Amino acid sequence: MTRLLAVACVALVSAATAGAGAGSSEAGRSESIFFWTDSPGPSLWAMRPDGSNRHRLFRTPQNAKRPSLSPDGKWIAFDGAPPGKPPLSDFDIQVVRINGTGRRTLAGSPATEIDAQWLPDGTRLSFSREPRPADWRRSWIWTVRLDGSAVRRLGRGQFARWSPDGTRLVLDAPTKESEGDLFIVNADGSGRRRLLATPELEQPAGWSPDGKRILFTRFDLEGGSDVYVVDVDGTNLRRLTRHAARDDAAAWSPDGSRIVLTSERTGHPQVFVMNTDGSRQRNISRNRFDDEATSWR
Repeated sequence: MTRLLAVACVALVSAATAGAGAGSSEAGRSESIFFWTDSPGPSLWAMRPDGSNRHRLFRTPQNAKRPSLSPDGKWIAFDGAPPGKPPLSDFDIQVVRINGTGRRTLAGSPATEIDAQWLPDGTRLSFSREPRPADWRRSWIWTVRLDGSAVRRLGRGQFARWSPDGTRLVLDAPTKESEGDLFIVNADGSGRRRLLATPELEQPAGWSPDGKRILFTRFDLEGGSDVYVVDVDGTNLRRLTRHAARDDAAAWSPDGSRIVLTSERTGHPQVFVMNTDGSRQRNISRNRFDDEATSWR
């Protein structure tokens, strides 16, 4: 099951790269949607919300997924096999500069580490760690500093997303009744409160910029998925997509007026943008590659 993620702010973006493992950048202030693709090779990309200025940020002969831009616009966090390991043989939390240089591993172990998410002040990142063989039902949320120090375990769950003020996280964790319900916890892992309780698996994608709503994906029992939003008190649940194909939530726009998602309604994963009420759903990838969105900054 493919799992996606996201979060939103405003930051710097860069221009196209060339060559394996690195690239060049031309910084400019504008919003960008960040995504990854394995075609024609594993790489991290960005483009404007209208689909223009599609450019590669980083390329590797291994695997690189789930890019997330740091609040200061200087680093891209992602997960993938570190240098020297075969493709898809491992997933560690790594960062690389926006110009494709300075790649380093922040959190790596015999376990699987995925889904790096920046604390809004940029001092730490959260991530999901699950044992091998891979079993996301046994995943825990951890945090780490940008220099790789002070690795801390917060609690059971996966795909944690920070609140805009950095004081709380929303995550999903298995229960007796569900493969994954949504919970809200304090930044230190305390005060866990269940947001939704359903038989379906639900995975968070992000808090709205005003901190009032949670964007998430609900996977139905037949293997499909759709995008939903709910208020932080668990009320006002709304379904935003209704397609037979997979639709996965990725992130809010920085101003909270739109949502980016990944949809397979064209026959393969593509990046779509829509209004927050689910209207005006439009494909901004419009290509033959498999694009998977993660964030909008």
